[in-house]
Amino acid sequence: MLAAAGLMMLALATMAGGQTSTDDDGFPDINRRGFEQIDRIEQTLRRYGRIFLWVGAGLTGLVILKMIGPVQLYYGAQEGRLRRAVNGVDELLKRIQKEAEATSDTPKEETAAESGVLAGMSEIAEFEQTEQVPSYVLTVNDLMLDNIGTALRKLLRFRDANAEKYQDNMFTVLQGIKTITEQSAEGGVPSGLAVDIREYCKDERRYKTWKKVLGRWARRSKHQETADTFLVFMKSVREGRPLSAPKPATVSLEDTAVTAAVEAPAIPEVLTEETLAALQKAAAEEARNLCALIETGAQPEKAAAWQFELVHRQQQIRTRDEAQRMLSVFLNCERKALQEITRIKMLPCRTWPHVLHLLGVADTAQLHRRVADRLLTTQEIVILEKVFLQTFARRESLVRIYKRPEQEAGLMIDVHIPEIRREALALLRQLHQTEPGPLDTATDALNEEETPRNGQVKKIVEHYMK
Repeated sequence: MLAAAGLMMLALATMAGGQTSTDDDGFPDINRRGFEQIDRIEQTLRRYGRIFLWVGAGLTGLVILKMIGPVQLYYGAQEGRLRRAVNGVDELLKRIQKEAEATSDTPKEETAAESGVLAGMSEIAEFEQTEQVPSYVLTVNDLMLDNIGTALRKLLRFRDANAEKYQDNMFTVLQGIKTITEQSAEGGVPSGLAVDIREYCKDERRYKTWKKVLGRWARRSKHQETADTFLVFMKSVREGRPLSAPKPATVSLEDTAVTAAVEAPAIPEVLTEETLAALQKAAAEEARNLCALIETGAQPEKAAAWQFELVHRQQQIRTRDEAQRMLSVFLNCERKALQEITRIKMLPCRTWPHVLHLLGVADTAQLHRRVADRLLTTQEIVILEKVFLQTFARRESLVRIYKRPEQEAGLMIDVHIPEIRREALALLRQLHQTEPGPLDTATDALNEEETPRNGQVKKIVEHYMK
């Protein structure tokens, strides 16, 4: 605008000069009309120039906002807040990244692409006798553990994928500290941790801080179990209780080692640090009994099938909440035990009654009533989604579940897979109508567990819920 005004003034000056050169007497007339117009233009510019300047600045600001975008500004601010939240654990994050890069650089044999959907569910899972702990866990000292607690408290407010990655890393460190401490106590050797966990837990201020932080995380679905177990672990260490459970005695019977039968304790009423170990043990025993039921058709020991009693307790309001909490932990532990037994990621259920037994219900109608009454936990929904999605696996992968000759396994697949898909889909659609929130939570948890990179689990579930 200033350039245009300058050009206009130059043109007017040229016109005035031309008129002056044509005068007969050869003398300029300073009061001519052209100079009066220039004076008016100058007065106008002085009067309205500031307005034009502000308008130009506003238009320039709009152009800059258009180029940058408010969404980018928002995500930039969020990224800055996230970096500040994990600022205290930068050193640990560098170690985690370094170890992750070293692991990813290790060449691995690529398997052929699956022709069916959810190929990841049909891959064989490699399990070791002892849980592997990342090496960076050994470098965590007491100050770094304080910083982890602070970071977890701040990360409660974040929901984006980057924050979830940091959350997963922090809880992996906590689980690793617990595992190393328990394994060291069991073997009677020093733990090798940079932090003395016993002295750390005796600190009253630190214990109260962790109790508050983990108590909040225990109310969330994704890291609920890890938060609960680490809180129980800290309390046990603080009170000086033994960290390693005694191994069951074994006897030899015709050169075959069998575990001595121990009378199962009564199912506890509440989940505490004392009852958590019993719950985990019962879940592992039920996983073995379920596999025996699937293989032989023999009914498992009733004392280990805690899921039926936990489902029954939910009929009473007084015991409902605690029973749901215990059932969620029980099913999660049982799923992990099933993977260790079968060495595949797929659930070993071959028929729909096997799924019902796993969920602790007598028939499909009871399961539909539980959905209508809004009683299903996240773990129950995850199991329903998983058995539904398994029906889309390719035939060669399903044969691993049935463990029969190909012709016999093919016949069982043709009979049972359509029923499992039909019944599970009907329940999931009912959940979509009655409880879309818990269904989405379970879908996100299963997606993170099975297909975190391409989100295939979430895409398929959303497709069939339409």
